[in-house]
Order: sequence, then C-alpha cells, then structure tokens
Amino acid sequence: MTEPERAPLSVIVPTCGRPDLLDGALSSLRDSLADIDELVVVESGSAQPEPVWAVARRHGATLLVADAPGVSKARNLGWQQARHDHVAFIDDDIRVQPGWANAMAAGLSAHPGAAFVSGRIDLPEGQGTLALTVKDDDDVQEFDRRSGGVIGHSANLGMHRAVLAAGGGFDEMMGPGSRWPAGEDPDLLDRVLATGAHGWYAPDAAAHHEHWRRVREYVVLQHGYGIGSGARLAKLIRTDRARFRVVLADDVWRWGVASLFRELFKRDGLRAAGSLLRVLGMGRGRVTATFVPVRS
Repeated sequence: MTEPERAPLSVIVPTCGRPDLLDGALSSLRDSLADIDELVVVESGSAQPEPVWAVARRHGATLLVADAPGVSKARNLGWQQARHDHVAFIDDDIRVQPGWANAMAAGLSAHPGAAFVSGRIDLPEGQGTLALTVKDDDDVQEFDRRSGGVIGHSANLGMHRAVLAAGGGFDEMMGPGSRWPAGEDPDLLDRVLATGAHGWYAPDAAAHHEHWRRVREYVVLQHGYGIGSGARLAKLIRTDRARFRVVLADDVWRWGVASLFRELFKRDGLRAAGSLLRVLGMGRGRVTATFVPVRS
C-alpha cells in the first residue's frame, strides 16, 4: 500500500469473548489502515480468551490484556499504550469503509484543538429497524457543550492523546462490564466539551454497525442504556448544570417519555417495552450514582 501523506493513527479495538465479530472488524480495517498506522486489540474479561488472542495475532494487531473486565478499562489501556497522537476507537461489531482511516486522520489533523471527531455509523440494509449506536447524518457538524442530539459514539470515534489524558479517559465505572453498563462515551464527550473545546462530525469516516442482537436482547439492552444515562445525569447535575439541561431534554423526554407515548400510540409493543425499560433504568442510574464522587 502507498503510504498516505497524513499523520499515523492508533486504532483501539476493545473486545470480550467475541472472536467472530472481532475477525470481521479487523478484516475491514485491513483495507483501510496503512503501514504507518497501529492496530491495538484489547481483550478484557473473556471466559475463553484464546480464540480472541488468535484472531488478533492473525491480523497482526498488538494484543493487550486488561487485568479486569470492562470496556472502559480496555479502551483506557489501549490509548495509554498507543504510540501515536491520533487515536481512534471502534467496537468489534463495527465494519469500517476502505477510506475510513484517511478520513479520521484528516479530521483530527484539520481540528488539532478539537475535543473529538466522531464518524458516521450506518445500519446495514436488511438488518431490521431496531437501531442502536447509529449516526448517519450526511453533513459535517460542529458541537459544543450546548449541542443536543447524538454527537458521537465510541464505536467510531477519534481523539488526540492529549485530550484523553487531560480528560482522564473513559470513566471505568461506566460502560459494559462495569457498575453502570452504558453511558461511558457521552460522559467522556461531556467532560471534554466542558473545557470549551468543540467536537466535529466527519461523515467520510464511515462505518456500519452489525446488529447481531436478537429482539429480546435489544429490549433488555435498553434498560442498561437507561441506567448509564441516569448515571450520566447524576454526574452532570453536580458538574455542569447547563449541559445537564440539554441532556435531560434529550434522554428523559425525547428518547424516553415522548418515545414511549409515541410507540404506545402506534401500538408498537416491542419498542414501547424497550422505552419503558429505558425510562425505569434512568431512574435507577440516577439514584445509584447520586453519591458517587465525580471530577469537575
């Protein structure tokens, strides 16, 4: 491959017990990364880690093993050990497009003071409509601490090492495998935007999200998302009241109560059950995270 005239990229892929999904993610990266880039797989908490290790080695990735379960712990270990300033995160159920690495590195270089650069995440055709972790807007966007809606996901996210270090990285009490099983990525973006920095959305850094979960798993997962959202709100109310009000309107009303009533009106029992569990989860997360210490 001809070396691109851009800064090198360190790509961090956390995984836990999903060698087949990991193999798909690393295969897609093979057509996107250049020789100057670094690929890091971080395994955490797999009951049988050997198949995961074998997949990582077969794709030539640097393999790291976290000392405890948790996707946030895995991501932090990855960026702390990364060689390059430009760091990107994808999940093991993400499939990047061939030009993804160039677009992500270009976005980070174009905005050296940015808090983050988030990439496009599509839902593949034919994989249903129960979409999670999707951001498929067509136009470049700029975000600040007043921005609402979906501003990015750690499933396709670029950041500078200095920003990650200054913000303390991902909160290891949040995210799959930890006390609050979601919310670790918007929590990180909240904290870096609170510094006054802006974030960017780069639709050319494109990927799609393999929706491998079954319907029942989707509904249960909504409860975990709600718990993470409630924990995020419990942190924001003590650290950033302005951002708290923005997130409250989105999470509790737009994606919670209003969504529930809309789905009940349509008699969509499955989505209504998911939204109800999400709302109940928010209350649980909000209460359980009330007295947990936070950094301003």
